[in-house]
Order: sequence, then structure tokens, then C-alpha cells
Amino acid sequence: MDISRPNIILVIIDGLRPKDLSIYGRKKELDSNIKKIASESILFKNNFSASNASDVSLTAIFSGQYPSTNGLMHQAPNTKNEEIEKLRKNKFWLPLYLQKAGYDTISVTPQYMWFKKGFDYYMKKEACGSGKYLNIPSVKRVLLTIPDWMYRLGKKFVKIRASPQFYSSEEVIDSSIAHIKNSKKPFFLFMHLVDTHCPYPGVKPKKVQAKNTIKNIVDSIDSSSQKEYIKKRFFDASTNSLEQMKQKLDDAISDVDKNIGRLYNFLKKEKLWDSTIFIISSDHGDNFGEHNIYFCRGGLYDTSIHVPLIMSIPGIHNNQVDELTQSIDIAPTILEIIGNENKNIDGKSLLNVIKKGKLWDKIISFDSYADSAVAVRTKTKKYITRDDSHCYLCKALHGAAHEEYDLMHDPEEKNNIHDGKSK
Repeated sequence: MDISRPNIILVIIDGLRPKDLSIYGRKKELDSNIKKIASESILFKNNFSASNASDVSLTAIFSGQYPSTNGLMHQAPNTKNEEIEKLRKNKFWLPLYLQKAGYDTISVTPQYMWFKKGFDYYMKKEACGSGKYLNIPSVKRVLLTIPDWMYRLGKKFVKIRASPQFYSSEEVIDSSIAHIKNSKKPFFLFMHLVDTHCPYPGVKPKKVQAKNTIKNIVDSIDSSSQKEYIKKRFFDASTNSLEQMKQKLDDAISDVDKNIGRLYNFLKKEKLWDSTIFIISSDHGDNFGEHNIYFCRGGLYDTSIHVPLIMSIPGIHNNQVDELTQSIDIAPTILEIIGNENKNIDGKSLLNVIKKGKLWDKIISFDSYADSAVAVRTKTKKYITRDDSHCYLCKALHGAAHEEYDLMHDPEEKNNIHDGKSK
């Protein structure tokens, strides 16, 4: 077993929140396999994403940089041309770096735009028919703004939805196992599991007892555009209540956990586990009514940016880290383990916090669904500042220009204690 050139597996479970997992304190256990992996790994309790949007968050992970450094600040279709130009000049990209270092680089999920860079293989799963037009930014913007009745009528004709084409975790894990079997050298394997992203198309809705019906929720919302957005999300998921939507999420988590368990058992059986860096995390969280936000990641509250992080590192076992960590720390950690380093990175190696205890005094996260919004969070306090731009997704204004929370006494961020003075 050669752990000087370990295999690397990075699993991103889209939209997964720590509060939905038993390893982070939830009483209901849907994550028995992930829990087993965590028992043999390092569990990071206070890990945060650099953004609340997939493209921006993944770019931060692969670059090891804050969005403000690598250039990509806003989620498509609202990405600005100057952001792409700055990103093209970026000096570090993890898949490309590992490819040049001699790794077999594999993405078992579809890749697009700059995410293709550095991968020897990536899943080709192109949208067909009318679905291919959903990748056009102007079309995406229109779909987010049209009324619910028009959206429903359009779907009846074209049979598509506004989200990317779905691929299941079962499909991804099958492909992962096949590529591992065929790999002749150390590999970097990336997978982005989207089962847990609304509207959870891999699971069927179940009948559940419900109090939070569509009508009750919509009646509690002031913004007419947000009302339309919420109705479209319920329509996409074929659900009629918040309880039914949460049940779909739970079923999706169970499916993902089962398939991650299959990969774990395969690695154990093939005696690859002890020579593999195995990472489970998420790109962002989601809101299910917190702060009156539904099925939208806006706001920069912990429901949107607190993400799980589990890391199995050869030679380090059964550890728990309570200090602050960030998604931009993943890349420099991998580099230190394989004996390399790169100075063009904002993140810090997680080996430092494992060995010494403290890594960051504060974390920073950017709202990529608004023109300008940023959160600064310590272990006990959070400060959010934003302009008056509305959310790109639901068109509502999430929060005040300045928000401050005492997380020790108000962990759910319900009481804004900002004194009204700018910071």
C-alpha cells in the first residue's frame, strides 16, 4: 500500500445540510453508511461554503480561493463577462494540477464550461430536444420570471423543467466503480450527486400528514414574484405541502447514503480504502421556510452556507473538529497530503486544524444570487451586509442591509441585533 500517492475521491452531495444528518445531531437516521464512514474519518462540525450557489461554490473548491479572488461571484445565468475573464486567468485549478502531477482525473458526473478543465474523462450527458435550450442564460432568466400558470402550461407541452437533466447517484456510483477498476495509476475521482437537489426527481412523492400546504405558505408571503417561484417549485416536485417536500428530500438522502455505502464497501473489499483520501461535502444548503425563504439558497443564513465535511485521510482516524473550516480548505489539504503546495490559494490545509486546533478566526461567504451580499461569521457571531438587490431566483429581498446575530444565544438567526450603524 503506497500512501505517498493516495487515490483521491471527492463527493459533493448537492444541497445537503448538516442538520439533515444524524452525524450532526438529527434524531432521525437516514445516513447509516455516511455515519459509518465518519466513524473512521475526520468529521468537521463547523464547515462553511464560500457561496450559496453550486457553480460558484464548486469553483471555490477547485480553485481553493474565495469567489472574490478567483473572479466568479454570481451563479449562471447572472454571471458577468468580466467574471469569466478573470477566472480564465486563475493560476490554480485542482483537477488540472492533479492531472499534471500524474493522476488519472475522472468526473463521473456531467461537466460543462470551465469544470471540464483538467479531467481526462467526464460524463457526457447532453440535454436533448427542447431541454438543450435551458442552457441559454436568457432562457433561464425567462423561466424564473414567468407566472406559475404559464410555467405549468409550458411543461405540459415540452415535458422539461428549469433545472439541469437529472442523473441518479446509483448511476454515478456504478460508473465510479467501473472507472476505479480500469484505472492503472493513482486517480482523482469527482462526483456531484444531485438526488438531494430540489425537486428531488429520483424519488416519488408520498402521502404525509401536512399543515404547511401550498396555500398556507403562499398566503404568508408578501412578494408576488416569490409566491410564483414557490408554486413552481412545488409543481416541479409534484408535491402539495412542505412536509411532503421534506419527505422527498429524506428519501433522496436515503438513496444517496445507500449508494455511497456501495462505493465504501467496494473500496474496502478491493483494499483501496486505506490508501484513498475520501471526502464527502456539499456545495451549499437550502431553506425550507427559515427566514420565510423556500427552496432557495439566498440570504446567507447558516441553512444556506453551513455544509457537512467528512474526510478520511490515510493514517488519521476517528477525529472530530469543532473549529471553523471552509470549503476552500479542501484543495490545500489534498496538496499537503501528496507533498505539494501552491501559493495561489486562499484556503489553508486542514491538517493544521487537526494537529494544532485552530485554523480560522472567521469565515467569509458570498451570496451568488444577489448583486452584492457577503457574510462574515465567527463561532459566536455573524454579520451580513447587502445592497438592495433582490434574489435572482425568487425575486424577493432576503434580509436587511445590515444584519448581526449572536449565534451563542440565537443559533437560528432570528433576532437581528444590528444597531443600525454601518460597518
